[in-house]
Amino acid sequence: MRGWMRTAVDRRGFTLVETTIVVLIIAITLSMAIPAVTNITHANLRASARKVAGAIRYTYDLAARKNATFRVVFDLEERKYWIESTGDRFLLDPEKTEVSDGALETEERPRFLRRSFVESEEMWKPKSRPSFSRVSTPLSKVAELPEGIGFQTVWVAHQADSVRAGQAYLYCFPTGMTERAVIHLADEDENVYTLWVFPLTGRVRIYPKLVEAPDE
Repeated sequence: MRGWMRTAVDRRGFTLVETTIVVLIIAITLSMAIPAVTNITHANLRASARKVAGAIRYTYDLAARKNATFRVVFDLEERKYWIESTGDRFLLDPEKTEVSDGALETEERPRFLRRSFVESEEMWKPKSRPSFSRVSTPLSKVAELPEGIGFQTVWVAHQADSVRAGQAYLYCFPTGMTERAVIHLADEDENVYTLWVFPLTGRVRIYPKLVEAPDE
């Protein structure tokens, strides 16, 4: 008889009080875990901004040191970026590259022209588009942004508008100049970091907020 009563008690499951305690424990655990995950994501966003800024500065230094044109390629779809260079003469056209549906209509278009080159016969000779290839150094490998973080927009001075899809290009020249650029990195919680590139020095200032690109 006593054995039967003990079995019946064992089979009745959790009481309302016990269930409430379990639910409270789960709620407290989740409330502690969510901020921790958010902090990790924000830390990844901050670290990613610093790494992209470092890649830009490294490319700027490479262009001056190697006496060649280099560029940072931002792939907004794949959330990746890498460095490329060309040994060909590369000039940027005064006309800005048009952006359609958030993507560049064409690949890059040149921009800076020297008067001596304009007055020479070289300018009028038929030319093929300069060929860029990926740079192979320990510091220039293809880098991928962490999960949940991506390039929101990339504005570079040779573009007519910000790029939101496809690829964008930031050029660094052997003359010790780059282009003015504003790059936005964002996470899934809509936190944004802004990278502002200064053309004369290659310096990159990082803002832990959204700073709009210049209206040009």
